[in-house]
Amino acid sequence: MSIVSTLFVMTVIHMNFGQEFSWGPTANVSCHYVHSNSTFPLLQSTLPQRSIFFHQTSCPANLTSRQVCSIESAARTHPAWQINVIFSGPVHLETVNGVELLRRFSNIKFWMINIKEFSKNTPLEGLVNSGILSKCQWGMERTRDVLKYLSLYKFGGIFLDLDIVIARSLGSLARNWAARENANKVGDGILAISKNSIGHNMTNVAIRYIVSIYKNNHWCKESQDVVMGVLQKLCSTNDANYMSSATCNGFEVYGSQFFYPIGKQSAREYFVPGEVQDHSAYIYHLWGDVTNGYKISKSSPYSKLARRFCPNAYGLYFED
Repeated sequence: MSIVSTLFVMTVIHMNFGQEFSWGPTANVSCHYVHSNSTFPLLQSTLPQRSIFFHQTSCPANLTSRQVCSIESAARTHPAWQINVIFSGPVHLETVNGVELLRRFSNIKFWMINIKEFSKNTPLEGLVNSGILSKCQWGMERTRDVLKYLSLYKFGGIFLDLDIVIARSLGSLARNWAARENANKVGDGILAISKNSIGHNMTNVAIRYIVSIYKNNHWCKESQDVVMGVLQKLCSTNDANYMSSATCNGFEVYGSQFFYPIGKQSAREYFVPGEVQDHSAYIYHLWGDVTNGYKISKSSPYSKLARRFCPNAYGLYFED
């Protein structure tokens, strides 16, 4: 990256630090239906088995400093995996923050998809072509969820939210798994589904579930995790505490301490002065939907995690 480019990116990030993209009922997703000549290549039809997916579904498409950190931490902890950063809105190389920094990692690949083409000849094609996502109150989240399950349906791999820091390799874990956010809920912001029979069954049920809740008009009216509804169909228990590979037909459910060590109600703890309390976690989920505007203290757990697991992003974006 040239000195001029670096200064420009640093200026943009520092001006917008803590400012994330629009989510929730007011978010506009119409850009996903626009065909554009992107400078990123179209997503390939085949990908390595060891693939991690990040979907950036904002309109307009870009990356924030925290998202750059998430991607870098994935690349560093998974050098033998392909890290796929997928944009579904119009995007151009020269306007995306952090691309030059991330391209230093040979295992990070940037892709572009068009949601209509991506869903073609899949069970979600009709839903996408209906245009309901652009009318949905929670259109941005629902678009991300549709693309998440389509990616896992087509390729298998691991989907990760962009508001995380990865501290340990996920390669030693089961091939199909999710994690409890708390005692009552399994989240789908961190989700692994393979192409084996267990994963195939999971994606098929998930996609049918998505279609059914759209038909009942529930998904657009409220934020709703697909994975919890799917597991209640697949498992022999409806209690998240007892969901595991033994009760869920081979699909594993890990404890919150490994992926959500700080709960949503305590998310501010990541950004105020303090120490990282749980060093056994694979992932630290930052709960971006409630922490987007938080100022980051240099002595905070998040700052210390970023310094260790995304040092390039930390040095460029987080230091004064």
